[in-house]
Amino acid sequence: MNISKQHQVVIKIPEKVTITKTNDVLNFYGPLGQTGLNLKKIDPVGLGGISLDTKNNLIKFTTPSKSFFGLFRALVNNKIQGVSRGFLVYLKIIGIGYRASLENQTLILKLGFSDDLVYKIPASIRLFLIEPTVICLFGLDKNQITQIAAKIRHLRRPSVYKGKGIRLIDEKIVLKAGKKK
Repeated sequence: MNISKQHQVVIKIPEKVTITKTNDVLNFYGPLGQTGLNLKKIDPVGLGGISLDTKNNLIKFTTPSKSFFGLFRALVNNKIQGVSRGFLVYLKIIGIGYRASLENQTLILKLGFSDDLVYKIPASIRLFLIEPTVICLFGLDKNQITQIAAKIRHLRRPSVYKGKGIRLIDEKIVLKAGKKK
């Protein structure tokens, strides 16, 4: 790695989004709310330098490590998209008698077990039931939304033999053949 050579990336900020830097946190403010990005977690060694150009709506990031650009650009773009448009994840419940209900930010799932499963949704995430078998998650943080969706999916993963369970709405399950006589 060549330490003397510096690489720079410039990210354009939309007009409706404002970004401030406080200590080691980038704060993103937009029409849907605000979120933060902890720079110490991403770059604990302190390789990169970040400067905000509020006049031209730009973020300039300088680092000797070229491979770090992709991660930083993706995280900043996700935060900008989160505060301006938000993220949606849809889950589909497939199976006879399998359904979901919602009570005060608590998801109650009937998934064929003897007891109902109860999952408490964090306050930063909105949950909607389009149908009793379609769950919609909405939030500002893409990482948090996909993590919650994965945890809900893990409660009853799709069976490889019948396909019953919870899956992402666009997920395709390849079914295995059962026993042959």
